[in-house]
Amino acid sequence: MALLLTGVTGCDFFRVVAGRPTSAQLAEKRETALLQEAAERAAAERERFVRDSLAAAGRHHADSIAAEAFFASSKVSRIRSSALPGLRTDDFPHRYCIVLAGFSQPQNADNFTRTLKEAGYESVVLHYKRGVNTVVGVCPTDDVVALRAAYEKVRQEKFCPKDAWIFIKD
Repeated sequence: MALLLTGVTGCDFFRVVAGRPTSAQLAEKRETALLQEAAERAAAERERFVRDSLAAAGRHHADSIAAEAFFASSKVSRIRSSALPGLRTDDFPHRYCIVLAGFSQPQNADNFTRTLKEAGYESVVLHYKRGVNTVVGVCPTDDVVALRAAYEKVRQEKFCPKDAWIFIKD
């Protein structure tokens, strides 16, 4: 019994004699409870994140379908890169852009891109080997929903021709 008493001091002595947990054991239980509570909060946060992400993905999917339907119903020409042999797209990292013009003189393409930049639009120049040397597009994106919003905005601009078309990189 003397051995047992030498390892326990103060109030812990009476706790041990009474068969109750020591202050160290109580501190360990508190720590375990706090860790369990933190794990439960983290799991709930993860569940909320997954639920919100799935809901956002569902909304984006529905918006994408609506954007595709918009382009189909408005009869906007949509041309894939595979239908344009000779168009170089190696340095075009996006899936879509709105093509506004084609130029045989590089200087004219540069002037037009400057006009687009002054109007606040990001422009791209794609080089083409057949007939027209370059085509100039705006609003490059990988998102069809963003493309639709950009198309509706660009259509209001004076520089946008009636025959603007959508380029789709395969």
